[in-house]
Amino acid sequence: MKSSIRNILSKAPFRGLGVKFPSGDLGVKAPFRGLGVVSLLLLLHVLPAVAERPKLVVGIMVDGLRQEHLDAFHDYFVEGGLKTLMHGGTALPHMRYSTASAGNAPDVATVMTGATPAYHGVAGNVYFNRHKGHEESVLLDADQVGIGTQHSYSAHRLLSTTVVDELTLATGGQARCYAVGIDPEATIMLGGHTARSATWIDDVQLQWVTTGYYAEGLPACADLMNVDGRFDSTAYVRWTPLFPVNSYVWNARRDARAFDYVPAQPLGNQTSPSILRRTPAANTLVTDLALQLLRGEGLGQGYYPDMLLLQYTVRTPGDPFASVHSIEKEDMYMRLDKEVKRLLEAVAWEAGMERTVIVLFANQSDTHTPVELGNSKIPSGYFNAGRAVALLNTYLMALYGQERWVEGYSGKHIFLNRRKIEEKRLDLGEMQEVTAEFMLEFEGIRSAYTAPQIRNQPLSGDFEAMALRNSYHKDSGGDVVVTLLPGWMEVDNHNQPVGGTASTAVEVPVFFYGGNVPRQTVGTPYDMTDLAPTLTALLGIPTPNACTGQPIKEAVGWE
Repeated sequence: MKSSIRNILSKAPFRGLGVKFPSGDLGVKAPFRGLGVVSLLLLLHVLPAVAERPKLVVGIMVDGLRQEHLDAFHDYFVEGGLKTLMHGGTALPHMRYSTASAGNAPDVATVMTGATPAYHGVAGNVYFNRHKGHEESVLLDADQVGIGTQHSYSAHRLLSTTVVDELTLATGGQARCYAVGIDPEATIMLGGHTARSATWIDDVQLQWVTTGYYAEGLPACADLMNVDGRFDSTAYVRWTPLFPVNSYVWNARRDARAFDYVPAQPLGNQTSPSILRRTPAANTLVTDLALQLLRGEGLGQGYYPDMLLLQYTVRTPGDPFASVHSIEKEDMYMRLDKEVKRLLEAVAWEAGMERTVIVLFANQSDTHTPVELGNSKIPSGYFNAGRAVALLNTYLMALYGQERWVEGYSGKHIFLNRRKIEEKRLDLGEMQEVTAEFMLEFEGIRSAYTAPQIRNQPLSGDFEAMALRNSYHKDSGGDVVVTLLPGWMEVDNHNQPVGGTASTAVEVPVFFYGGNVPRQTVGTPYDMTDLAPTLTALLGIPTPNACTGQPIKEAVGWE
């Protein structure tokens, strides 16, 4: 009995757990002196529970992913790709963001912190800087230096710890955490404050770039891909239909035409330098670098857990919407499916799927475009905030005098000129209320809230009001915030979409797979703030310090 216990305790997964094995009689020598058979059996029962935590967590965020699209294309996906995530673990098709949609940065920050923008501080991809009087990126950090890019970015406006941060702190910096993505907003929020690197695609220079904010800067394997031409060669591969045009599910009317894009080049007369970030080439590049990090760093093979956070996309060139109304969108899904399969096979080979937990999630996105709704005689439209704010300022001038009363506008937030209001000894609260009442006169506006109204909203009740409260932070919030009617979308003077969805009924899919994750579909609607505490529960580490979510008990195997 004693010999067999010694043999068991000297092997994985018990090796490295701090148990010493002195020579001689195991029943007499420390640390087991005085332990009876029952105590030793209890020890054997407890230790595996500690060792079961995953050695690798792979987080996959897919920009624009929707459950109805996965269902529509399900039979066309290959074995070992998206189907594996959809059916091989815990599927949660009814997850919801209890926040106002404002871009990838706040959505990903909410997932990684387990908190809403009211706590973590990132309310949008951009925010209006009152001190400078203009909009700027929420990532902008003058104290940092870009590596391969002129942009000086960081996560300094993210006020909470993330799952990555908590894992880094819990392991004394020994956990190896890397983020790889397509755009800097999602990638940096995935990496948090303490990832070893956060690397994203520069669609101007056509290379991997990062910021000096992270300890390792640009990973050596990313730099090598830039130098040896692998990045360029992928970016210049022509994108044409993967299958015959008539075989696509969307092409029901059989009138779709084949497409032909070069990812590294712009589309028509668009001002963007290239369409790379909205093509399958971007997803391929993310997988390529992820596999290099997985193998080169030996992720999931050390004593401490590691994390690999990835951003993919299903958005297409010249089409920022999430709806499927082109064979390009369908083709993006089919090619993403192949990238997921390639990733899963590599993870299984390098780290072992039994030691890995994979979580796939999506951001907030619209189901339909105003054009689609309008063609079906469903109320919809476009709201031009620039014109509305210009008329608002004219109205306030008529009431309060010839001054520039509206200082700025950003993401449905209206910023009044507080310095001028104070100088003229006017009532800020009154002007906020007048502004809100005026904005309600515009077509497409559903509601308008003053800052005090938002701050005083209860934690439950009207979903829209609650979402605004969750998304409002004192350092970046405006004096008045407007919301749009369902089916409406904000556009700029060039009719390009601005901000996120106006829908209050957006559900996104989440899938947990690998390790000991149960195989099941969960119909219970959970909030996206519940993902972070679920991951920390699986990892056995503290939750982020602003976390308001609760672990998803089905995913962690709790009764």
